[in-house]
Amino acid sequence: MKRIVIASAIFGVFAVTGAAQAETYAVKQGVSQYIACYKKEYVPATFVVNTRGKLVQKSSTGWAITGDRWDRMRYPAVYIETRRMVEPDHYKLVGTSCQ
Repeated sequence: MKRIVIASAIFGVFAVTGAAQAETYAVKQGVSQYIACYKKEYVPATFVVNTRGKLVQKSSTGWAITGDRWDRMRYPAVYIETRRMVEPDHYKLVGTSCQ
């Protein structure tokens, strides 16, 4: 019984595919002179900024005296910010349609 079912299924596949016919036809189509089109976009430079670059003055504590008032003060460290270029500025081409 299984053989009959399998055989009929295989025969059905061949019967359906045998009915399909290949066709060849010609199409007139204009060929564009453009191969590819791009739009130019500017990319600015990328930098890494270190806010604690070069130490100018260490942090410290001290006294601020005003008349008869004495205040204990904290003075945070002072740094010069440094910048390092990771990627220079450049232009990139982005693909677009040629219309």
